[in-house]
Amino acid sequence: PCFLFCPVKMMKESKGKVDLDNCMPLNKAAVIHEADDNCVKTGNAVTVLTYLHGVKEAQNSIAAIQEEGFDVDVIELRALKPLDMDTIAESLSRTNKLCILDESTKSGGVGATISARISEELFDLLDAPVKRLCMDDAPVPYAETMEKGVVKRGEDLVQGVFDLCTKKW
Repeated sequence: PCFLFCPVKMMKESKGKVDLDNCMPLNKAAVIHEADDNCVKTGNAVTVLTYLHGVKEAQNSIAAIQEEGFDVDVIELRALKPLDMDTIAESLSRTNKLCILDESTKSGGVGATISARISEELFDLLDAPVKRLCMDDAPVPYAETMEKGVVKRGEDLVQGVFDLCTKKW
């Protein structure tokens, strides 16, 4: 037996068949998209860490990021404890820049914990400060139109990648 916790908005969007014979390891992050080698060589690539609904937002932003001349390694964090530092380190050794797309709050949120771990354990791999795209320290509004103004989205990721690659931090 197991428990599956999933945001309502993800359940509404997910449709299709489930392969019951294919179990994903929960202690291993998944590389959803890997940055083009040319962008990596020119310093125009960023590692993006995200989870749950942020994965869809990141995937939908890849084309816009590439139009700007940049690219991303998108890593889906399937577990936060244990955090798959090996996959993160492998990507950071390529891109040397990190953006965390997170739906939690800035103080005490998931992104804050991940950022602290990376600063403590992988600092030498960073060429820029960690960019955290998260909510301000305020409750999430119930109204969907107001929620869109608070929760970070794909367009925020495009701007975050642009800022990191052009040294506007």
